Amino acid sequence: MRVHYDNIVFSLQKAGGISTYWSELITRLLRDEIDVSFDEFNHQNIVRSSFTIKADDITFSNNRTLLFERFKAMPLKNQNVPFVFHSSYHRITNNPNASQVTTVHDFVHEKFYKGIRRGLHLMQKKKVLKAADYVITVSENTKKDLLQFHPSIPEDRIKVIYNGVSTDFYPLTEQDKQYLPETGSRPYLLYIGSREHYKNFEFTIRLLRECPDFDLYIVGSPLLKKEINQLVQNIQGRWKHFNHITNFRLNQLYNMAFALIYPSNYEGFGIPLLEAMKAGTPFLALRNSSIPEVAGDAGVLVEAAEVGLFKDALNYISDNSATLKEKGFAQADKFSWENCYQQTLSVYKELSL
Repeated sequence: MRVHYDNIVFSLQKAGGISTYWSELITRLLRDEIDVSFDEFNHQNIVRSSFTIKADDITFSNNRTLLFERFKAMPLKNQNVPFVFHSSYHRITNNPNASQVTTVHDFVHEKFYKGIRRGLHLMQKKKVLKAADYVITVSENTKKDLLQFHPSIPEDRIKVIYNGVSTDFYPLTEQDKQYLPETGSRPYLLYIGSREHYKNFEFTIRLLRECPDFDLYIVGSPLLKKEINQLVQNIQGRWKHFNHITNFRLNQLYNMAFALIYPSNYEGFGIPLLEAMKAGTPFLALRNSSIPEVAGDAGVLVEAAEVGLFKDALNYISDNSATLKEKGFAQADKFSWENCYQQTLSVYKELSL
């Protein structure tokens, strides 16, 4: 079985859930010495820098062509025997020897965006779905969305394979917690990831304004000037921002947080929920999309992005933190990157028969 991976996602983002997903698959392919080769652009991706691929196994492309190459079919002329092609982000190959796999993580663009950005994304996704021999979705909810937006895709071509959670996340001992940097005596809520409009970051700031006993710790890309102004105007002196941090540092932040706040209107999966559960940290999130699949009966799911409902959720966490912690451990144990990898490998093997 020969496999070719398109690593374009590492150049499209510096960090994120798809980068994590892709790196977890790659490291296991390398571990198991699968016959795999790669295409890659230059990148500044944090996750990619954590492992090494032999230079002989990578074909590098110039970053100046990234904007155009991401929409073009890859010829892969050196692949002259049957192989499985899997792109990290919606690319296809026109090599006739390829069996093609694509992973659909969500339908954010279809649901929340307009204009050229939406149009280009939909065009690209439609092309890759048409070419795919198998489509992997990361949750049952994403599969449901896939069939809603692309009803012509045969259901037997769709495989639901859940994401996993890294072993980098675990409860720290009380002794470890005494020596953590940049943590004060005040409790804080931890916000992780994108701050696009559907993620409800502005709502999070409003909630913190009404909860003066809590600070807000933000992990993600550099803050925009508009976001900094909102933070200063509403919760001045009660927020900190962290960018380009390791999983080791992120685990520390999870461990010391009162709770993870995850008020997103839509998720294809929701890896931070699992990371919080593995670290023993309660979470509060909106009950929508794939979140109930990931959350199970752990954490607190809120019906709407309303300050009063989220304040009630914080009070519930305060009164039930030990129970939520144990439920989180049990729920997180249902997901693993090893399971994700083995199920994905089974797809490759089926196409290689």
